[in-house]
Amino acid sequence: MIQKFNTGIARRYGISAALLAEAIWTEIKENEFHGRCQYGGETWMCCSRKMFLIRMPYLTKYMVSTGLARLKRAGVLIKGEWNKGQSDRTGWYTFTSYGRKVMEESEDEDYA
Repeated sequence: MIQKFNTGIARRYGISAALLAEAIWTEIKENEFHGRCQYGGETWMCCSRKMFLIRMPYLTKYMVSTGLARLKRAGVLIKGEWNKGQSDRTGWYTFTSYGRKVMEESEDEDYA
C-alpha cells in the first residue's frame, strides 16, 4: 500500500495528522462527486476511530485521537454530529475554508 500525505500539514501537526487529513480529503472529494453526505451546505466524511484504525493499521488509537484533535484545534477540520441514533458515536468530518485551502494548495504542488 502506498500512502501519500500533505507535507505542510505533516510539518505543522505531525505525520499522523497528515495521513488522517489525506484520508478525509479523499473521501470528501469522492462524496462530493457522488453527491453523498451533504449537510449544512458542506460535504462530510463519516468514520469512527475504529474504522480509521482498520483503514490505517499502522496508526495506533492514540495517534488517531491526537491527529484528529490537532487538526480540529488548528482550525483545519470540523467535527459534526449527523448520526441517526444517539448511541451512534461515528465522527463526521469536513474541512474549514482554511483547511480546504491548505489541501488544495498541496494538490497543486503534486501536479505542477
